Parts: sequence; structure tokens; C-alpha cells
Amino acid sequence: MMKKTLSLLLALSALVFLHEPPIGASGLQSKEFRHTADLESGGSLSLNTDKGSVRVTAWDQNKVEIYARIEAPERVSEDYGRRVVEAARVDVTGNARSLRIRSNFDDVPYQHSINFSKALPHIHYEIRAPRQVNFTVDADRCRVDIEGLAGRIKINTDRTPVRASDLDGDIHLRMDRGEVRLARIEGSLDIETDRTNGWLQAVLLRADSRLDIGRGDFEVGMPASQGLTLSANLGRRENLQTDFGITTKNLGGNRIEGTINGGGPRLTIHTDRSSVRLKRE
Repeated sequence: MMKKTLSLLLALSALVFLHEPPIGASGLQSKEFRHTADLESGGSLSLNTDKGSVRVTAWDQNKVEIYARIEAPERVSEDYGRRVVEAARVDVTGNARSLRIRSNFDDVPYQHSINFSKALPHIHYEIRAPRQVNFTVDADRCRVDIEGLAGRIKINTDRTPVRASDLDGDIHLRMDRGEVRLARIEGSLDIETDRTNGWLQAVLLRADSRLDIGRGDFEVGMPASQGLTLSANLGRRENLQTDFGITTKNLGGNRIEGTINGGGPRLTIHTDRSSVRLKRE
């Protein structure tokens, strides 16, 4: 087992390339990481990262192709930037059923010995994965783009803009301080946000869904034929607008119960200092 582990580490190390800057440049390095691993259709893929960007797209192979560019942080000395880049790693663990990718900053040196602070590098990911995949991303201070996946998609972010398109399945979104733009989504939505604005286009809900919006404005565009059973609980200073006619079963206080186009999947909406518009497309 030890020999296999050592062989894997050596193989991964061979895929990391340091790039010296040209003469006259700032002198800060970057390096690249490339790795391809088997992942069966319908398997699980997760990514945990901090600072940089993430782009995930679907392809027709039962493999995950990972490319990452690690760049020095801004406003640091040449020497410290070089040491940060050299210390940062991309860890890939798991097997063909479940694969995990992690930005590893454990060995990044402290910038100041007095307050023990670190300046993390930027890691920019480009990942291709099977279309049928259960994908989870945890990202902080990044930019996240996802396209073409089908399965259970979980997106957990902080201070991060998110864009996603052509997704099919159960979409779970947890966001704090960002903005989200989704387009051409089929399946179900479970969205919980704070201080985040959202624009959703061409959404077809096929299963019960939930919007829990705190301190933000959301617009959800759906086809004119979309049937829903609506349950909305609005707090103070909230606003729910809809282009759809609602057959109201219960309307009192801050609560709305009713159906759209004869009913369908339940859409539960809860807002706090926010506004939601259901837009007919």
C-alpha cells in the first residue's frame, strides 16, 4: 500500500510545473496542475477551494479532467509570493465512484510572524466531468461557473458570484454575499441566500422547491404553462410579484396559499427584507 501511495504522489508531482516570470516581470511565480481520473457516470465529485475561480463543464467521458493554475496573491513581496505558490497544493483523492478535489493551503507560510497571517494564492480551476454526476462545490471568495451537469448539484459559497446553465436535477444553493444567475434549469430548486441577488431564467420545476431569500432581490422566470402549488410566507417589508394568475386558497396576514395553472409541484417562498418576482416567459 505504501508503494502504491508513493507512486501516486510521484505521479501527481510530475504534473506540477513552475513558471519563471519573464525578465522585467514582477518576479512572482505561478504553477499549473493537471490530472485526469476515472469517474463513473452518476458518481460523486466534490471541490473545496478558497480564492480564485471554478469552471466546471460536462463532457461524454467517464473521466474527470482537472486543470488548475496557482497564482501568487497581490500586494506581497516577490520572495513571499514565490514561497506561497510553491507551498500550495491541489489534492485529489477517492476512486471512480467518489472523487474529491481540495485546494490545500496547509503548508503556505505565515506572512507575518507577529499576527500569524497568511496571504493565500489564487487557484483557477477548469474541470470537465461526466454529465451525469452528483457535484458539490464549497467556495469562498471565488467565481463559480457550472454548465451542462445532470444530477444532485450542491453549491455552497461565501462572497462568490455564481453562474450556472443547462442543469437537470436537484439544485441546492447556499450563498452569503454574492449574486447568482441560473439559466435553463429543470428539476427542483432548494435556495437559501443572504445578501444575495438572483436572476433565474428558463426554470422548469418538476419537483417541490424552496426559496428562502434574506436581504436580496430574486427574479424567477418560468414557462407560461408551469403549474405550481404556491406557499409564500412574507416577512416585514417584503414584496412578492407574479405574472401568473393565482387561485388563492388562503390569503391572510403575510401568508399566501394557492395554485398556478391548476397546481403542481409545491413552491415554498420565505423572504426577509427581500423581494421575489415570478416571471412568465
